Amino acid sequence: MQLVQSKSRTDDPEPVRDVRFPKVLAEAVAITQENDVPYLVAGSLASATWGRPGTLGDIDLLIDPRSAKPLLKAFEAAGFETEETFPQWLFKAKKEGITVDLIFEMAGPLYMEPQMVERGSTVEILGTEVRVMSPEDFILSQAMALKEDTAVYWFNALGVIARGDLDWEYLIEMAQRGPRRVLSLLLLAQAQDLHVPDNVIRRIFDAAFPEES
Repeated sequence: MQLVQSKSRTDDPEPVRDVRFPKVLAEAVAITQENDVPYLVAGSLASATWGRPGTLGDIDLLIDPRSAKPLLKAFEAAGFETEETFPQWLFKAKKEGITVDLIFEMAGPLYMEPQMVERGSTVEILGTEVRVMSPEDFILSQAMALKEDTAVYWFNALGVIARGDLDWEYLIEMAQRGPRRVLSLLLLAQAQDLHVPDNVIRRIFDAAFPEES
């Protein structure tokens, strides 16, 4: 699968960003692979891959927490500016104005689990083959991350739901990490006339509101 190149951010005065971004993406993936760090592309690139193309944001790489510090050092050795931005969940590496987010804890909290890695897909993004998180895991990540200033995350998830072809059984399984959030998102999807099977709603509802024994 090849992702069509999206436009650069409208607030970026440098049109060469479209040249820099693929270059830094390729280098970031190469560094990660050379250090044998399993990863999944998340964020805006995953959104664009699975249903809602948008502007080029940061390069979001979901990794295991144990790999975070060694990988950050590898980026530093490769000439990136690095910082332990939020030691609990996020480090950043920056080169040529492009930021690579090394994410090792998502809102929830959610971590990169073995089944997430297994279900990731190899796709081509801007000329580089990468491992991108599954559409179901992307939906889960967006559902769990909603805050006042991140409402766009739910619209990202709705864009993926609108695309269809989802593994509902797997999404039901993963929804156990935050069933009320996922249930709310899927009810919104139904309200927007998107296809979400009623039995999926019922099963996640049961998980969110188990009957008292």
